[in-house]
Amino acid sequence: MDEEILVVPSDELKDFLKGETGFVLVEEEKIREFIEKKGFFKKRREVEEDERYRQVIPYVVFMEGDKILLLKRTEKQAERRLRGKYSLGVGGHVRREDGKDPWDAFLKGLEREFNEEVDAVLESLEYLGLINDLKTSVSRVHVGILYLARGRFLGVREKDMFQWKLLRKEDLKEFEGVMEGWSKLALEALKYYHLLN
Repeated sequence: MDEEILVVPSDELKDFLKGETGFVLVEEEKIREFIEKKGFFKKRREVEEDERYRQVIPYVVFMEGDKILLLKRTEKQAERRLRGKYSLGVGGHVRREDGKDPWDAFLKGLEREFNEEVDAVLESLEYLGLINDLKTSVSRVHVGILYLARGRFLGVREKDMFQWKLLRKEDLKEFEGVMEGWSKLALEALKYYHLLN
Protein backbone atom coordinates (compact mmCIF):
# COMPACT_ATOMS: atom_id res chain seq x y z
CA MET A 1 0.00 0.00 0.00
CA ASP A 2 3.03 2.30 0.06
CA GLU A 3 3.25 2.36 -3.74
CA GLU A 4 2.57 5.70 -5.44
CA ILE A 5 -0.30 5.54 -7.92
CA LEU A 6 -1.76 7.81 -10.58
CA VAL A 7 -4.66 10.01 -9.45
CA VAL A 8 -6.57 13.07 -10.61
CA PRO A 9 -8.47 15.58 -8.44
CA SER A 10 -12.15 14.56 -8.18
CA ASP A 11 -13.49 18.12 -8.53
CA GLU A 12 -11.48 18.78 -11.67
CA LEU A 13 -12.55 15.46 -13.20
CA LYS A 14 -16.18 16.33 -12.44
CA ASP A 15 -15.74 19.70 -14.19
CA PHE A 16 -13.95 18.04 -17.13
CA LEU A 17 -16.81 15.54 -17.55
CA LYS A 18 -19.43 18.27 -17.02
CA GLY A 19 -21.10 16.10 -14.37
CA GLU A 20 -21.71 13.14 -16.71
CA THR A 21 -21.65 9.71 -15.08
CA GLY A 22 -21.79 6.09 -16.20
CA PHE A 23 -20.17 5.22 -19.52
CA VAL A 24 -19.00 8.60 -20.83
CA LEU A 25 -17.89 9.31 -24.40
CA VAL A 26 -14.72 11.40 -24.33
CA GLU A 27 -12.15 11.55 -27.10
CA GLU A 28 -8.95 9.73 -26.18
CA GLU A 29 -6.92 12.84 -27.04
CA LYS A 30 -8.93 14.90 -24.53
CA ILE A 31 -8.52 12.43 -21.68
CA ARG A 32 -4.81 12.20 -22.52
CA GLU A 33 -4.48 16.00 -22.25
CA PHE A 34 -6.45 16.03 -19.00
CA ILE A 35 -4.26 13.34 -17.41
CA GLU A 36 -1.07 15.02 -18.62
CA LYS A 37 -2.16 18.32 -17.02
CA LYS A 38 -3.95 17.11 -13.89
CA GLY A 39 -2.53 13.64 -13.17
CA PHE A 40 -0.02 13.09 -10.38
CA PHE A 41 1.14 10.32 -8.05
CA LYS A 42 0.16 9.82 -4.41
CA LYS A 43 0.69 7.02 -1.92
CA ARG A 44 -2.05 4.44 -2.40
CA ARG A 45 -2.86 4.21 1.31
CA GLU A 46 -3.58 7.95 1.35
CA VAL A 47 -6.16 7.82 -1.46
CA GLU A 48 -7.88 4.43 -1.08
CA GLU A 49 -10.85 5.98 0.73
CA ASP A 50 -10.31 9.70 0.06
CA GLU A 51 -12.98 10.95 -2.34
CA ARG A 52 -11.00 14.11 -3.11
CA TYR A 53 -8.96 11.96 -5.52
CA ARG A 54 -9.86 9.52 -8.28
CA GLN A 55 -7.42 6.70 -8.95
CA VAL A 56 -6.96 6.30 -12.72
CA ILE A 57 -7.52 2.67 -13.76
CA PRO A 58 -7.05 1.15 -17.23
CA TYR A 59 -9.96 -1.29 -17.73
CA VAL A 60 -9.60 -3.69 -20.66
CA VAL A 61 -12.33 -5.96 -22.06
CA PHE A 62 -10.96 -8.88 -24.09
CA MET A 63 -12.56 -10.57 -27.10
CA GLU A 64 -11.44 -13.56 -29.14
CA GLY A 65 -13.46 -13.62 -32.35
CA ASP A 66 -17.10 -13.39 -31.29
CA LYS A 67 -16.40 -14.57 -27.73
CA ILE A 68 -15.84 -12.34 -24.72
CA LEU A 69 -13.78 -13.05 -21.60
CA LEU A 70 -15.77 -13.12 -18.34
CA LEU A 71 -13.85 -13.36 -15.06
CA LYS A 72 -15.04 -14.17 -11.55
CA ARG A 73 -12.94 -12.69 -8.77
CA THR A 74 -12.00 -15.24 -6.12
CA GLU A 75 -11.71 -14.81 -2.35
CA LYS A 76 -7.93 -14.37 -2.81
CA GLN A 77 -8.40 -10.90 -4.35
CA ALA A 78 -6.66 -8.18 -2.35
CA GLU A 79 -9.61 -5.80 -2.84
CA ARG A 80 -12.14 -7.42 -0.49
CA ARG A 81 -14.97 -5.23 -1.83
CA LEU A 82 -14.73 -6.95 -5.23
CA ARG A 83 -14.46 -10.60 -4.15
CA GLY A 84 -16.95 -12.98 -5.76
CA LYS A 85 -17.97 -10.45 -8.42
CA TYR A 86 -18.06 -11.12 -12.15
CA SER A 87 -15.95 -8.83 -14.31
CA LEU A 88 -15.69 -8.15 -18.03
CA GLY A 89 -12.53 -6.11 -17.60
CA VAL A 90 -9.02 -6.47 -16.29
CA GLY A 91 -6.88 -3.64 -15.04
CA GLY A 92 -5.39 -2.04 -12.00
CA HIS A 93 -3.45 0.85 -10.56
CA VAL A 94 -0.90 2.80 -12.55
CA ARG A 95 2.34 3.15 -10.58
CA ARG A 96 4.95 5.90 -10.59
CA GLU A 97 7.55 3.44 -11.88
CA ASP A 98 5.38 2.69 -14.93
CA GLY A 99 6.52 5.86 -16.72
CA LYS A 100 8.16 9.26 -16.71
CA ASP A 101 4.96 11.30 -17.08
CA PRO A 102 1.31 10.54 -16.22
CA TRP A 103 0.08 9.49 -19.69
CA ASP A 104 3.20 7.48 -20.49
CA ALA A 105 2.81 5.78 -17.09
CA PHE A 106 -0.86 5.11 -17.86
CA LEU A 107 -0.09 3.37 -21.17
CA LYS A 108 2.70 1.28 -19.68
CA GLY A 109 0.56 0.52 -16.62
CA LEU A 110 -2.27 -0.65 -18.90
CA GLU A 111 0.09 -3.04 -20.68
CA ARG A 112 1.64 -4.28 -17.41
CA GLU A 113 -1.71 -4.86 -15.68
CA PHE A 114 -3.21 -6.69 -18.67
CA ASN A 115 -0.15 -8.92 -19.03
CA GLU A 116 -0.09 -9.68 -15.29
CA GLU A 117 -3.65 -10.99 -15.43
CA VAL A 118 -4.23 -12.38 -18.94
CA ASP A 119 -2.07 -14.54 -21.19
CA ALA A 120 -3.03 -13.62 -24.75
CA VAL A 121 -1.66 -12.80 -28.16
CA LEU A 122 -2.95 -9.26 -28.77
CA GLU A 123 -4.01 -8.20 -32.24
CA SER A 124 -5.57 -4.82 -31.47
CA LEU A 125 -6.37 -2.39 -28.66
CA GLU A 126 -9.18 0.12 -29.13
CA TYR A 127 -10.12 3.01 -26.83
CA LEU A 128 -13.86 3.15 -26.01
CA GLY A 129 -14.39 5.88 -23.39
CA LEU A 130 -14.52 6.51 -19.63
CA ILE A 131 -16.22 4.78 -16.74
CA ASN A 132 -17.34 7.35 -14.19
CA ASP A 133 -19.46 5.51 -11.64
CA LEU A 134 -20.37 7.27 -8.39
CA LYS A 135 -22.71 4.62 -6.93
CA THR A 136 -20.35 2.81 -4.55
CA SER A 137 -17.54 3.68 -2.15
CA VAL A 138 -15.09 1.78 -4.39
CA SER A 139 -16.12 3.46 -7.63
CA ARG A 140 -16.17 6.96 -6.11
CA VAL A 141 -12.39 6.81 -5.63
CA HIS A 142 -11.62 5.37 -9.10
CA VAL A 143 -12.16 6.38 -12.72
CA GLY A 144 -11.85 3.82 -15.50
CA ILE A 145 -10.40 4.31 -18.96
CA LEU A 146 -12.05 1.63 -21.06
CA TYR A 147 -10.39 -0.28 -23.90
CA LEU A 148 -11.31 -3.29 -26.01
CA ALA A 149 -8.51 -5.77 -26.74
CA ARG A 150 -8.84 -8.42 -29.43
CA GLY A 151 -6.63 -11.43 -29.96
CA ARG A 152 -6.05 -15.07 -29.10
CA PHE A 153 -6.74 -16.08 -25.50
CA LEU A 154 -4.26 -18.47 -23.89
CA GLY A 155 -5.43 -18.35 -20.26
CA VAL A 156 -5.32 -16.29 -17.09
CA ARG A 157 -2.01 -15.80 -15.33
CA GLU A 158 -3.38 -15.22 -11.81
CA LYS A 159 -5.20 -18.54 -11.57
CA ASP A 160 -5.79 -18.17 -7.82
CA MET A 161 -7.37 -14.70 -8.33
CA PHE A 162 -9.78 -15.46 -11.17
CA GLN A 163 -12.05 -18.13 -12.56
CA TRP A 164 -12.83 -17.52 -16.23
CA LYS A 165 -15.11 -18.33 -19.15
CA LEU A 166 -14.92 -17.39 -22.83
CA LEU A 167 -18.57 -16.78 -23.64
CA ARG A 168 -20.50 -16.25 -26.82
CA LYS A 169 -21.92 -12.74 -26.74
CA GLU A 170 -25.50 -14.01 -26.50
CA ASP A 171 -24.62 -16.00 -23.35
CA LEU A 172 -23.55 -12.86 -21.48
CA LYS A 173 -27.18 -12.03 -20.70
CA GLU A 174 -27.40 -14.61 -17.91
CA PHE A 175 -24.49 -12.93 -16.07
CA GLU A 176 -25.57 -9.27 -16.38
CA GLY A 177 -27.30 -9.29 -12.99
CA VAL A 178 -24.22 -10.53 -11.13
CA MET A 179 -21.60 -8.31 -12.77
CA GLU A 180 -19.73 -5.60 -10.87
CA GLY A 181 -20.76 -2.04 -11.65
CA TRP A 182 -17.93 -1.23 -14.05
CA SER A 183 -18.65 -4.37 -16.07
CA LYS A 184 -22.27 -3.34 -16.50
CA LEU A 185 -21.04 0.02 -17.82
CA ALA A 186 -18.50 -1.72 -20.09
CA LEU A 187 -21.41 -3.77 -21.43
CA GLU A 188 -23.25 -0.51 -22.19
CA ALA A 189 -20.19 0.65 -24.12
CA LEU A 190 -20.02 -2.56 -26.14
CA LYS A 191 -23.71 -2.21 -27.00
CA TYR A 192 -23.21 1.46 -27.92
CA TYR A 193 -20.49 0.48 -30.40
CA HIS A 194 -22.63 -2.44 -31.70
CA LEU A 195 -19.98 -4.93 -30.62
CA LEU A 196 -22.50 -7.36 -29.16
CA ASN A 197 -24.74 -7.64 -32.25
